[in-house]
Amino acid sequence: MKYSAVIIEDEIPARITLKSYLTKYFSTIKVIAEIDTIQESIDFLAHHQTDILFLDVQLKDGKAIDILNKIDTDKYKIVFTTAFDEYALDAFKHKSFGYLLKPLDPDDFKEIVERVIKDLTYQNKTKKIRIPISTGYRWVDVNDIIRCEAESNYTKLIIKDRSANCTISKTLKYVENEIINSSHFFRVHQSHLININYIKNAEIKYFNISLKNGDTVPVSRSHKNELHELLKKRMIE
Repeated sequence: MKYSAVIIEDEIPARITLKSYLTKYFSTIKVIAEIDTIQESIDFLAHHQTDILFLDVQLKDGKAIDILNKIDTDKYKIVFTTAFDEYALDAFKHKSFGYLLKPLDPDDFKEIVERVIKDLTYQNKTKKIRIPISTGYRWVDVNDIIRCEAESNYTKLIIKDRSANCTISKTLKYVENEIINSSHFFRVHQSHLININYIKNAEIKYFNISLKNGDTVPVSRSHKNELHELLKKRMIE
């Protein structure tokens, strides 16, 4: 599988390093553009498709947030680059797949990009699961399931296409282990299972998670630390 990348970086040495690492370690990724300003980045992304953004947090004419506020971040796997680690919070909020500190370390780079490729590969696989409903069965792409919520011995499935939402006569434990059975889902609460790819914002200290469809899901105390470690790992690996 071939993938494309855009490098948004105003420091020439960093651009050269990124391109050389991609050439050396990841021949399946092609750099289709190198950009060094905010507006040019916004204009390019409005008219071109790409899979991965290598995005400098601080550009000469503004910050990465100025770009992210103008694009659909769900379309891309974003890897931030910066010399300032205090920007990690912004990377987390926008659910970047990595956070590279300059000067760029090749081992860190490889770990992050390998995970990006793994996730892109996962997304490109159509994994359909069979959902039992009153009239028979419905086939649903597991990637489209945002979350599941227990309702006694039933489970409500919240799906990307709201019209496909349904309630099935299976416990949440059964749905988690026997129907979905995916590492992209995490049990944040006795009554809630979420697809971590749909996390918009995590306020773990306040015991809740905001999802991209606008839902807010509680996090139990017993799952708080494990969730924190999972999200931390996803950001820095």
